[in-house]
Amino acid sequence: MNVLVLDLDDTLVDDTRATRESVAQVLVSVDLAADSRAVDQALSHIRKMWSRHPHRHTGPLTSVSGWEVLWLPTECSGLPVAVADSLHRHEIRVWQAIIESLRGDPGRAVAMARTFRACRRRALRLLPGVEAGLKVLGQKHALWVATNGLPAQQRMKIAATGLEPLLDRALISGEVGVSKADPRFAEEVGQSLRQDGQRVCLVVGDSTTQDLQLAGNGGWPAAHICPEGVCAADVPRGVVVSHAPSLAQVSVRCGC
Repeated sequence: MNVLVLDLDDTLVDDTRATRESVAQVLVSVDLAADSRAVDQALSHIRKMWSRHPHRHTGPLTSVSGWEVLWLPTECSGLPVAVADSLHRHEIRVWQAIIESLRGDPGRAVAMARTFRACRRRALRLLPGVEAGLKVLGQKHALWVATNGLPAQQRMKIAATGLEPLLDRALISGEVGVSKADPRFAEEVGQSLRQDGQRVCLVVGDSTTQDLQLAGNGGWPAAHICPEGVCAADVPRGVVVSHAPSLAQVSVRCGC
């Protein structure tokens, strides 16, 4: 059976919109404006502060986004205690910076951190058409997820969104030891393929730097998920890429 290698965040599971909704709910909870500009400002702080964090590239935290690190598991994360403690302090400092920038009370940062965790957990959901698309694709393909992140976090998303019974395998950067863009990740996929006597039909994902690079490293064709269904993505040399606005369109176009 041919294998489809699928990205998780913003390909199967809603990440960007769910994050923006959760940030807006946090701002409302402390009586601040929660319009698009305020959410953009908050996300800017989140990105900048994470980019300067000393553990930004520590083990499984490599390629974890600034907003995801704000709701990583606090227990059974697999992270060293010192790293986990630094992430907790970072979480509070981020919300302090955000509320101060919006002229609020920084003393409410701990409550904001708690509210974001709760909101973001409730916002876990599949993107439209994903469940139906996977059921169609799963009739003729083995479905593998390839995702960057902390294993405990990514496996929680898979379980909480009902993806587990639809997938045949999950390859997570925190377990493989390198991010999807690293040639060694493609080697891990290749080794798994050889063990099962299978081949990759298509790599599907929204990231040009991670998913398309994985396809390039493995020499596999790719489907790039982009909102308009067409874009000027910076495609790695030698990769055959089609574009689609969602997984539903990939299921219609996949010819293998």
